[in-house]
Amino acid sequence: MKRLLGAFMVLAASVPMAMLARSSVRGFAVALPPIGPVSASPMQAREGKIATRLARAAASDRNMTGADGLRKRMPLQSGGASFHARSGIDRQLAALGQPEDPFAPVYVVTSRKTYDGIRHLARTSVVRRDSIGNQLVLSEIPEHQLDALVGYIHERERRCGGYFAFDTRERAEAFIRADRSRQAIQQSTLAGYSLDNQDTVDAWLPQVSEQNIYDTINQLQAYQNRYYASATGKSSAEWIRRHWQALAAGRADVSTELFTACANCSTQPSVILTIRGIELPNEVVVLGGHLDSINASDRNNLAQRAPGADDDASGIATLTEVLRVAMASGWHPKRTVKFMGYAAEEVGLRGSAAIAQSFRNAGTNVVGVLQLDMTNYKSGAVTDMKLISDYSNTDLKAFFVQLFDGYLAPRGFTRSAVACGYACSDHASWTAAGYPAAMMFEAGDPNGDFPYIHTTLDTLSTMGESARNSVKFAQFGLAFLGETAKTSLWATADCRLPPRASLAASANLQASPGLISPLPRTGSHPRSSLP
Repeated sequence: MKRLLGAFMVLAASVPMAMLARSSVRGFAVALPPIGPVSASPMQAREGKIATRLARAAASDRNMTGADGLRKRMPLQSGGASFHARSGIDRQLAALGQPEDPFAPVYVVTSRKTYDGIRHLARTSVVRRDSIGNQLVLSEIPEHQLDALVGYIHERERRCGGYFAFDTRERAEAFIRADRSRQAIQQSTLAGYSLDNQDTVDAWLPQVSEQNIYDTINQLQAYQNRYYASATGKSSAEWIRRHWQALAAGRADVSTELFTACANCSTQPSVILTIRGIELPNEVVVLGGHLDSINASDRNNLAQRAPGADDDASGIATLTEVLRVAMASGWHPKRTVKFMGYAAEEVGLRGSAAIAQSFRNAGTNVVGVLQLDMTNYKSGAVTDMKLISDYSNTDLKAFFVQLFDGYLAPRGFTRSAVACGYACSDHASWTAAGYPAAMMFEAGDPNGDFPYIHTTLDTLSTMGESARNSVKFAQFGLAFLGETAKTSLWATADCRLPPRASLAASANLQASPGLISPLPRTGSHPRSSLP
């Protein structure tokens, strides 16, 4: 067996191969350029070592039990019942504390620019276009090579995210076909953004507590990691749900749920807290950030140390403080509000993409999305906050500027703008689904970086043991909340709230498929070949 495998690897390394990619749409085929010899590649050397270890284990495959038996006995296929059974196997592996199959195929959608840098990792790649006309590339990459993809995006493109990930080619193709980015970016929003709720917002801003934000970050960084496939990735999400529910403080119109209808999020759920709107319950405002973390140098280890204090415990802590202030004031919104902690962002925006697509399929009317991903690092002579300029709704970006200039600039804060590229954070999931979304980002250092991202040093200690830089983001979040969801006229008139029956009338606000039961309430695109 060893000799046969060794001979095959030598032959494969010495012969340039032109791969043929076949999409699931009308049998359309694309011939890719030769990849060339791979024997000198460190990544291929690593693959060789892994393959050799697997070959040595093959003889004992019949006797395997537990996690190894689960992993080895299910064939790798890209679709059908076998693949879905495989997804169930991976969930069982995560429950056993074992990593998911390192050779399982992951179907990633990247920009053409990113693909050109990682094409040596990809196979069966095809070009597609989004609704704007931008070239996207759909590629198959083995699970264990996602770290190389992420490393390239970090080191060469100097940014985060950069791709969407799916468990089947069919789902990836469907995602691209359904893309509504053009609509999301260019459409004028029906909500009619305006600044006219100063009484509510001005009362909120001084109530933001740095200590509260610090405590939440500290709680989340204390987990070994919040990696999407680890036991602590699941338990940390469940803690966020309990904490958010506690902040509801007896409110019958507030509920929390775990969203699990994500085929490739392993055992990690997303968290959704809903405050039901009164006058406009069918119009939904979303405030979100991702709850997972990752150590880029050890991502395939479920016991990796990934504190993720800035990325993105700071975003979750900021959202939590926004929620606390609003709940403590007894606020009731006109529009329905959903606070979201997204699962599995670090491995291809999986949680947010699943939620956004489910909302689109259900016809939910989302009128505005704020993304908070990294809020607590600032070093040197830089602006306080950066507006992400691309893959965001034009009207909402202009509204963000109004919010900043109206509420934060008078407090001495400064702003700038920066492009972050394709799929850089969860707002991109909402944009792809056709919803107006935008993001405010931390200042970073003069190079625009947080030097400890995705390492064991992403802790409060490398941020001066302070959450001071997140305070202004919580204030911005409160301004967005108050001016987008608005304060209910029933609340301002001190009237008795409408009966529950009238609030439950919205079909659009029923629980989405895959939501675990709430906690008890306390009261076609052009295609072309790669040249």
